[in-house]
Amino acid sequence: MYELMPNKKKFVQIIEIKEDGFVEFYFAIGEASMYVELLLPFKAFIQFCSNNRVSFFSKEQERELLIDNQNWKYGLN
Repeated sequence: MYELMPNKKKFVQIIEIKEDGFVEFYFAIGEASMYVELLLPFKAFIQFCSNNRVSFFSKEQERELLIDNQNWKYGLN
């Protein structure tokens, strides 16, 4: 299988598992503050995580994301 940037650490944070079986999640490479929001069917999400050897965001990374999201939404620094 294909792994994105094999020499970098990769992270996911599940936002929501939808009723239709899709998983909405954040995906980051290297650092948690630079991420993309993705949506995949459950089986594809599991395969994606396996292929890319992802880790789930730590509690500290989740706090950083929350602060970063609030800064973008409300224009705070």
